[in-house]
Amino acid sequence: MTKFPQDHPLFLLPLLDGVHLRVFFVQKTLGQVLLPYIKNRKETYGSDVTLGLHEPTVLDGARKKLVVEFSSPNACDFQGKHLRSAIHGAFISKLYETMGWDVTRINYLGDWGKSMALLAVGWEKFGNEEAFEADPAGHLINVYHRIHELFLPEMAKAKKARDQANKKTREDGDEHGEEQAKIESEGLFAERNAFFKKLEEGDEEALALVKRFRDVNIANYTKLYSRLGIDFDEYSGESQISQKTMTEVEQLLKDKGVSEESEGAWIVGMKKHGARAGTAMIRYRTGASTYLLRDLAAVLERSRKFKFDKMIFVVANDQNVHFSQLIKILLALDMQDLAGKLEHVHFSNVSKTADRMGIGHQPLNVLDQCEEAMLNSLKAEEGKATLLGSSEDVAKVMGISALLTQELSARRSNDHAFDIDAMTSFKPETGPGLQYWYARLCSILKANPAREELSREEYESLAGEKPANLLRLLAQYPEVTHTTYKSMESAVITTYLVNLIEQLQECLGEEEEVEELRVTPVQATLYEATRIVFENAFRLLGIKPVAKVEQDRADTPVAE
Repeated sequence: MTKFPQDHPLFLLPLLDGVHLRVFFVQKTLGQVLLPYIKNRKETYGSDVTLGLHEPTVLDGARKKLVVEFSSPNACDFQGKHLRSAIHGAFISKLYETMGWDVTRINYLGDWGKSMALLAVGWEKFGNEEAFEADPAGHLINVYHRIHELFLPEMAKAKKARDQANKKTREDGDEHGEEQAKIESEGLFAERNAFFKKLEEGDEEALALVKRFRDVNIANYTKLYSRLGIDFDEYSGESQISQKTMTEVEQLLKDKGVSEESEGAWIVGMKKHGARAGTAMIRYRTGASTYLLRDLAAVLERSRKFKFDKMIFVVANDQNVHFSQLIKILLALDMQDLAGKLEHVHFSNVSKTADRMGIGHQPLNVLDQCEEAMLNSLKAEEGKATLLGSSEDVAKVMGISALLTQELSARRSNDHAFDIDAMTSFKPETGPGLQYWYARLCSILKANPAREELSREEYESLAGEKPANLLRLLAQYPEVTHTTYKSMESAVITTYLVNLIEQLQECLGEEEEVEELRVTPVQATLYEATRIVFENAFRLLGIKPVAKVEQDRADTPVAE
């Protein structure tokens, strides 16, 4: 303690507090150092590109490569977990880009396998060209759910047979799974498996039908992602994995003794590879490939194509066993380096969003409902609508920000709530609340522009308790982004923004008229720095500031 400078211009003497050593800023100096620093760095404040460099000291050197797989809906069944994956995956992608990584975003569609084969069977029974032409995505969703409803009883019978077979021992003399195999050789099981066999054998008619379904799904999902402000670099899918790579993986599994044949199927006994129990299926007794085999091949193909340093799967908890098996099998194949680059960022798949999606899980319905509720909320809040605007364009942006903020404010392990009234209110922790305070800052700065040069005495006027607390909070933003980078928890950012609003309220007062509020030049500089931090956090969260939307509208010339 005696070695610490007694009159340091930025820090007071450290204070020993139990096991902690607390260091405090000199209030009179902090603003003079911090505010120009934030203003000079603008959108890079809070980022640290050295984290994404192979050589952190070489700023123009090669960047690390990250592949993020997210959203990845199945066939025509877009569920709440796929929406949650889309939002969190986009956030994680932007977070890594902010930290200097070269990021590739992949949407890996479930466009192969049993679900797609079942859709094809449903098309043969319920498909209607006229209805398809009128509403391609809607008709396919309807077809899928009709055939799925018919298939449920057969699935239940097969599951009951499997459970009963698992209770029996081989000493009983019973053929293991005989009843299950019989059930799965008849009815819709047989029709589905027959179509899947055609696919894997390269039947041109079957492949053309699946491609038709795939193209419709991509077009429909692209509309959803566009409204959410989410872009993908590649729409991949199970159908895009080459048979050659799958054959290569299967041969490796056999050569290294990892897989074994069991009753016509090829499996991996996971217990001998570090799992507590369980069997991983590589190829079904019907000869069809499994999702696990296709995923193993997909990882191999991506490692060769992208030469990534890391790959993140943003997928719900219900796939925890799958990704655990995937990584353990790669380790068993002596692919430790590749396995070490994979990470499953999981989240709760318990979701109330499905109730809002309506029949067939049409995700665009959710966005429509958010925008409609936001328009009603703006009409009810006339004062805030005056500041934000109440046009349909504003309601659309506000509705999306409401949905994003509700999702990104929850820890990934928490269940996915969906309260449309709460999310479209103007409480500080909501998207509209964040938008309102950002817009209020912009209005204040428009009426009171920040000045380039300020004297030391002007900076020292920020030493009061309220502005000093706001300064300390602004200084914490880089630490907040680093913490978020380590945890990949978006709630760290949203919690920080709520704290920022609370401190801003202390400085501005909650209900003052923006038009009548006058601030000093140094206060304007403080609020300009706050606006920059807000905007940087918004960018990470994927939120488009409404204040900028309205400014863009005002700056757009009207055609005569």
